[in-house]
Amino acid sequence: MSRSLRSLKVDPNYIPQVKSAVKEKGYPRQQDFADELGMSLSTVSTYLNGGPVDYLNFVEISQRLGLDGKVISGFVSSIYIERPPIESLCYQEILKPGSLIRIKAPNFMGKTSLMAWIRDRAREHNYRTAYLNLHSAGKTDFTNPNHFLRWFCLNVSNSMELDNRITDYWDEQMYSSKVNSTDYFQEYLLAQANTPLLLCLDGVERVFLCLEVAPTFFELLRYWHELARSNPIWERLRLVVAHSREAYIPLNIDKSPFNVGLPIELPEFTSQQVQELIQRHGLSWTCEQVQRLMDMVGGGCPYRIEQAILNLKNNSIRV
Repeated sequence: MSRSLRSLKVDPNYIPQVKSAVKEKGYPRQQDFADELGMSLSTVSTYLNGGPVDYLNFVEISQRLGLDGKVISGFVSSIYIERPPIESLCYQEILKPGSLIRIKAPNFMGKTSLMAWIRDRAREHNYRTAYLNLHSAGKTDFTNPNHFLRWFCLNVSNSMELDNRITDYWDEQMYSSKVNSTDYFQEYLLAQANTPLLLCLDGVERVFLCLEVAPTFFELLRYWHELARSNPIWERLRLVVAHSREAYIPLNIDKSPFNVGLPIELPEFTSQQVQELIQRHGLSWTCEQVQRLMDMVGGGCPYRIEQAILNLKNNSIRV
């Protein structure tokens, strides 16, 4: 595989943003950030200055900074390739009161794109929608469950373009953060309209690393999911959570959100799906060319496939 197909780099237009993100996340020096990542300073410096970095390192650094790797690499695709029956299953699920969808797949396999597809379908039914990538939380946001849940509720409000009314519903002297955040959703966010609210939580694996926060947060999601059985207002909440790895955290099986709802695992593209993507890019390739492309990028990872197609197309290279 050529270097350009197994490495990524920050688009020059986003270099100031990524450098600012390091300090915003609480790292005074690049060396401090590199030490926490367990990477060399040269790797981090190369990334921050727009040089080519190994694909996996690029993903990890971007996630730690709360940045969307597809965006900062200058790659944004409007083409969505369906992987049946996944889309129909998700569509049917969000129509159910109090539903929960769990999407698990490695990085750059299309979790965020599938979430966008689900949100589009929800809007067709006049659902309210909110999207939050948990990698956007900084180190200090994970100080304790109370601090994190305040951050969480505030950012869901922002995604819904609603005013911040945390202080109206948060009573740390009398109630726990779980009670306060439940009240905030029930009495404010869900009560805004009679229509369902589709809440998409991306990058949930970021919370797995914070053992002080993770049990409280995930038990809360399970509790909200189950409230729909007894409280009509909670029927409005439709949850979609996406993560890139298994949830190896100590959770009571009866309080975990990872063993309820609809589980979705995203497979790599098949050769037929790669062929469809190629055609939608205005190209006509033989089956042999498609297979050579998949061999070149090491399989059917959607992001790598499309990046390779654009690379070959823009440079007029034949496969």
